Amino acid sequence: MNSGYVTAGLSLYTPEWGSTYLPLTDQETLIIIQDNQVVGQQVSDVAGQAPIPIPVNGALLVARANAAAAAALPLGTRLEWTTTATPMNFNTYPHVVGGGPLLIKNRQIVLNATAEGFSSAFATQAAPRSVIATTAEGTLIVATIQNRVGGAGATLQETAQLMQQWGAIDALNLDGGSSTSLYLGGGLLNRPPQTAARVHNAIGVFLKPGF
Repeated sequence: MNSGYVTAGLSLYTPEWGSTYLPLTDQETLIIIQDNQVVGQQVSDVAGQAPIPIPVNGALLVARANAAAAAALPLGTRLEWTTTATPMNFNTYPHVVGGGPLLIKNRQIVLNATAEGFSSAFATQAAPRSVIATTAEGTLIVATIQNRVGGAGATLQETAQLMQQWGAIDALNLDGGSSTSLYLGGGLLNRPPQTAARVHNAIGVFLKPGF
């Protein structure tokens, strides 16, 4: 729900996502829901064009590579959905950001992407990487690993090995691919701005005034 991470299947977008939804992939089936009832369906053209309004009193259900699901929801179909969160109360967490898999714990490589619920393809593919880690001296490492022109990038195993070489005692993989961006001193350091994906979260480190 309300995720910018693209997967095949069904994704739900509520008004909390925004007033409109911009297709993330080509040929998405957009199922419009108002008052818990399907009131319309349309197929988008290409990704990044023609934003679709999200009903204030409803939601937008997006089917990607899932024609069967779209066909099972004709006009007039009534829908209900519930949401749960783990943990139930986030008030004790001032900031939350998604990540994974864990790369290093107590200086040892503990990478097991499959056990953490990641696909086998994600576990083995090479791609640009974003990583956060700490050293024994308390140094925070915020790193991006970018492939050279024509290169494939790093695998998770290679990323873990590199963090270990840099002295990390704990390291966590963040997002990768086109979402991997490092911003410093007023600009992106690792890629041209036009190639960076639009993401809805980031980790920022800011110096206090006078530091």
